[in-house]
Amino acid sequence: MIKLHSPLEIKPDPRGGWQLVFWTGNAFDYATSFRALLDDITQALGQEAQHDLQLPPYEVGEDFVEGTLRFGSSSLRIYYEHSLSYLALMCDRARVLQDVADRLRASVQVV
Repeated sequence: MIKLHSPLEIKPDPRGGWQLVFWTGNAFDYATSFRALLDDITQALGQEAQHDLQLPPYEVGEDFVEGTLRFGSSSLRIYYEHSLSYLALMCDRARVLQDVADRLRASVQVV
């Protein structure tokens, strides 16, 4: 189960395109494992995590991390930060993010 503090939200990405935002915890809570959350997202989408999720090597105290997740024929940009405790999947096409959100809704619990 993917536990979030607010419902999934698609909004404009300040750098262009769109973003699907996952609010997960309290600001500066380094106990939040965004990597585990990304594994849960990847599994819920029916993707092969070892082939579809690309992140830099883990660093203690990591923050402002960028990566990619392949979803079907699309490549989603990933960004997460502990400072504001959120993860975003970004794409130029809102429809792709809507497809992701629709597939994830059954696996999301707002707490």
